[in-house]
Amino acid sequence: MNKTTIKTIAAAFALALSSCGNEPPISESKAVEVIIKMHEADAIMFVAGYSDANLKGDSASYYNYIFKETGVSKAEFLETIEWYTQHPERYKTLYEKVVKVVNAEDDRKRENDDRNRQKAENDIWNLRSYYNLPTDGATNPIAYEIPANDHGIYTISADFTFYQDDGTNNPRLTIIADYFDETNEVIMTTGFKKDGIQRHFSAMIKTNPNKDLKQIRGWVLDHSDPTGNKHVDVSNITLLYTKE
Repeated sequence: MNKTTIKTIAAAFALALSSCGNEPPISESKAVEVIIKMHEADAIMFVAGYSDANLKGDSASYYNYIFKETGVSKAEFLETIEWYTQHPERYKTLYEKVVKVVNAEDDRKRENDDRNRQKAENDIWNLRSYYNLPTDGATNPIAYEIPANDHGIYTISADFTFYQDDGTNNPRLTIIADYFDETNEVIMTTGFKKDGIQRHFSAMIKTNPNKDLKQIRGWVLDHSDPTGNKHVDVSNITLLYTKE
């Protein structure tokens, strides 16, 4: 859930008009609907190469399409947002409802993806297969630790979408083979682009057959410093084992 997007929309529109009445021009439920559609439109705008003859490919036309679809005029929406900025408690309630609806929809999509995911026989990943940041971790990396004692090749993979406003410092995908003699081997993959496009990345490690393997661990998403400005989607996480 991109809460920053919703706040930005509201703040920008609140500057446009300065009218206030006993109730806003449109209902709370309708305002929630429009804001959620704007949130979804902003997500689409991040996808490079997207085009639609009806929407023209820019934010203004996306919003105009939403106004037409919902039967709300731009003036009514601007006045509604301005009204809520004049009534902070009602504004807080509105915002909380938007967050709740979007988060619930995101959870439903992820659960459905997990159910439909066909797990490979050699996939030993036993944790959740998706993360949305910052909702699932505002400051900490996404760590994993999988028991393993069979030697061979282990490959951690996932689909990553780093959005343009992401502030993660030096992101990387890491896999580590730990041995019982307290030594380990580390492989890291870098090169993530923050452009809103989903890309597949993996990191592979070949274990040392001359040592007793203890576990495979690492970070699906690691970074140099804690940050509260993450905006990343991680999905389809797998950890494949291949015997040599």
